[in-house]
Amino acid sequence: MNHSIGLSYAQEQLLVQLAVLGNEKKRFLDAYFVMQGKERMEMDEFLSIYTDAVQELLSEPDMLKEEKLHSLVLIGSQITIEYPDYDTKDSFTIVLPEQANPDHNLISFLSPLGRQLLLARLGELIAVATPSGPMRVILASITFAEITFPREGGAVSGS
Repeated sequence: MNHSIGLSYAQEQLLVQLAVLGNEKKRFLDAYFVMQGKERMEMDEFLSIYTDAVQELLSEPDMLKEEKLHSLVLIGSQITIEYPDYDTKDSFTIVLPEQANPDHNLISFLSPLGRQLLLARLGELIAVATPSGPMRVILASITFAEITFPREGGAVSGS
């Protein structure tokens, strides 16, 4: 396991995520899902599932917490996926929408791929939907990255 950042830093960043996605859920949904409808309802439900998973992770003993940071895709996870049908790999980091920059391999958790991979587990084989049809991917590695998440009303920074 690669433990490139400290556990306390990761915990702090996950707590910030809970504030942004949990306590400020309505503001977040209003910003990214303006129209009431099925997509907004599904994202509202998914954000609840995600924040519950993060809260559960944070309640674990440190040893399990450390393990889960590197075995579960979270916002802030740097991941490598393998395409077994094509013998290729891609690496990127799952981030909040305002941090997305595909040229730097930063993809939003709201992107089609980001949504499908969030909360996936290390080694999991997933059929991701693509415009050309489903594609099989394997989650080959997960490392919680050192990315600073925006605090309430704050600017975003990354490294």
